[in-house]
Amino acid sequence: MRKPLLVAALGLMLAACHHQSDDASPGLDFGAGDGISYRDASGMANGTQDPTDWTADATWTAQEKALFPELSISLDDTPQTGFLDRLTLYPNPAAGATWAVVSKNGASGPSPFSTAAVLVSRDFKEVLRLPHGYAGSGYYATTFDYAKLGLTPGERYRLYYVVFNNNGLILKGHGDVRYDK
Repeated sequence: MRKPLLVAALGLMLAACHHQSDDASPGLDFGAGDGISYRDASGMANGTQDPTDWTADATWTAQEKALFPELSISLDDTPQTGFLDRLTLYPNPAAGATWAVVSKNGASGPSPFSTAAVLVSRDFKEVLRLPHGYAGSGYYATTFDYAKLGLTPGERYRLYYVVFNNNGLILKGHGDVRYDK
């Protein structure tokens, strides 16, 4: 009689542990070290860099794609490589920052594009949804004042972004930021 009770008790304990991990929010993995790419006030690298930040993400989870339900483009399309010249957020860390996206301008003139972006907290809660930006001249920039957004000093956040044009997806990606006073 003891053995079946022991087996049943162990089974319940394992089920309880498994149930807890299913309910727990996975949270964001910011990567090794500080998990951000350090930038000075002019946008130049000035410390450790996270190679996954401010580049193209090959794939996104369903949760990440769900951040952009309003977009009529497929986030699984092949990106338009070579379209952008620069995509960065600076300074980082900081009390406020500028997010800039710049297309490559060839002899044919400006390369217009649009942007969509969502800032999320460590537990993947939306903090700020940026209005879609349009860069008719091939340059887009917006600023963040982290205190006005109610962010917590010392905490890291993630900006998910999509850059697109009339031909579809240019690139989707993310970048991690830290609010420091």
